[in-house]
Amino acid sequence: MSEYPKEIALFQQTLGSLKGIENVCSGIDNLDGITADVLGRPELAHLPVATLRRTNGGLPNEVMLQFEFTIDRSADSLQSLEFLSWFFRDQARSGERLQLRTFALPPQTPNGIQLGQTLKFHIDYFIEDAPDTLQPILDRIAKINGSLETFIKIYSQNIQLTR
Repeated sequence: MSEYPKEIALFQQTLGSLKGIENVCSGIDNLDGITADVLGRPELAHLPVATLRRTNGGLPNEVMLQFEFTIDRSADSLQSLEFLSWFFRDQARSGERLQLRTFALPPQTPNGIQLGQTLKFHIDYFIEDAPDTLQPILDRIAKINGSLETFIKIYSQNIQLTR
């Protein structure tokens, strides 16, 4: 049984249904009170630093849902990643405050093996004037998931996107 609300679990399942997409998980962050001067702290490393610096930190009453995934480094995963990059860019162009970006930790040492081992992808969904309950946010995720499922069906007819 998933520990996530059904809307989040379904969105994660849809992302994970794409070839080469793995380890999908998510979380939520309250950005209200996050200032630009604290963005260098290690516990905030997952946040979209450049985006938050543009607004000098989080906006009042702003939250961010973040979905994280990895890829298996196959040709299929690159095709799925390109599809997701287009989809989330298109969603942003239509007014959703979404972005897909890379995330990685710094190289350990010249002799270390960390470089090339920590690449992840984050889908950041910003919600300004966050409601008192999660349901309106979950409804928005369900709508985005419905769009993603539709486009997967449309494009899977010509491109083998799903497992």
